[in-house]
Amino acid sequence: MRLWSRLSERASARARVLAAAVAVGAVVAPAAWFAEAASDGLREAAISAPTQPGHLGRQVTLHVDGHTRHYRLFVPAGTSSGPRPLLVALHPLNYTATKFERSAGLDAGADTHGVVIAYPDGLGHSWDAGTCCGYAVRHHVDDVDFVVRVVADVERHLAIDPRRVAVTGFSNGGLMSYRMACERPDVFSAAIPVAGDIVSPRCTPPGRISLLHVHGARDPVIPLDGLTSSALDPAGFPPAAASAQRIAAADGCHGAGVTTTPGIVVWTATGCTNSVLVELVTVASLGHHYPSGQADARRYGLDMRQLTWQFLDSVWSA
Repeated sequence: MRLWSRLSERASARARVLAAAVAVGAVVAPAAWFAEAASDGLREAAISAPTQPGHLGRQVTLHVDGHTRHYRLFVPAGTSSGPRPLLVALHPLNYTATKFERSAGLDAGADTHGVVIAYPDGLGHSWDAGTCCGYAVRHHVDDVDFVVRVVADVERHLAIDPRRVAVTGFSNGGLMSYRMACERPDVFSAAIPVAGDIVSPRCTPPGRISLLHVHGARDPVIPLDGLTSSALDPAGFPPAAASAQRIAAADGCHGAGVTTTPGIVVWTATGCTNSVLVELVTVASLGHHYPSGQADARRYGLDMRQLTWQFLDSVWSA
């Protein structure tokens, strides 16, 4: 609870009059959710021209498995005294990297914190997160390999600290963030899925991944309590608590605590190994929406433009 205890002290007066908190218990993930993990080899990626620092990402091209693929790269202004952290931000279904970059509003915080952001584009505006979603899952696109190649390509152009590489995403991008945390914890030290769960067939990270999972209690698309089947994913979605607990179990956590403020419940795993932090933040009034900006902060009591960097500062400084 070390992150949220600091954040809750800064909550605005308006945030404190939100709807009553929804209780979230520590749900133990079923044994059936666990499977063997496998390490995917990183193959050579085509090299593109490096981008220059600026306040809007520039498109970079990669040739991957016969496809011409793209990502946008935001480089914070100014010079750096050492390797920079990297955040990979994954758009939702039927979005683009450009649209997610502009709507999520993460670049301003990245500029302040000196963090590079890569915004990959999914084929068919989708990600193969395991059993979901869209074009990518129907065509078995190897998005795990693609995202790892994006990280490698950024590292070719810029000095990146390999200990401070994180992934975030919303909806289908949140599902994909979980898959990267599950299958490539050798690349990512932290994951921040918003409205996403584990639908990856393999997930046994070796106890070195921090997690911040944000979910709306009123989400009708990927419900907080899970869904046995849906039009989006016939295999359905597990409960958010089961997904967070699955990562906590892999991290060796052996307890949990709950912190509540009006409209928000934070479940925090305790006793975790390697100083990792695993939290599930449930927002009572939030639907299937990425809360970003002052208006959302007033309405929901939470702003991912701030929370993302506060969480990463906490885990990267541990």
